[in-house]
Amino acid sequence: MREKPKYLPPTLRDKHRYIAFQVVGERKFSSKEVKKAIWDASLSTLGTLGSAKAKPWFIKFDEGSQTGIVRVDRKYVEELRLALALVTNINGSRVIFRTLGISGTMKRLKRKFLVEFGWR
Repeated sequence: MREKPKYLPPTLRDKHRYIAFQVVGERKFSSKEVKKAIWDASLSTLGTLGSAKAKPWFIKFDEGSQTGIVRVDRKYVEELRLALALVTNINGSRVIFRTLGISGTMKRLKRKFLVEFGWR
């Protein structure tokens, strides 16, 4: 007889925040390039241990509007924002990461900050 796997109750789960960002640069960037830039920025600014605690997770990136969403632990939101602000180039092209907003749910983040860029 097969049993259901046990799930963590909501009180024991990690709390996340979602950061909406826009990439402003000399050219259009692909999702893969932006994902690598976020991870490299996290490692170089926070270090290996800090990145492990912050748990940055690339959710989605729209290549048309150059906007995206990244998830982070709620205690390390400002640290990841700092790491993104310190990114100055991606593959030799100058770039700036602009934080559009922070929210506790993806639904609210899209409705509040990303609807003007065509997100649903």
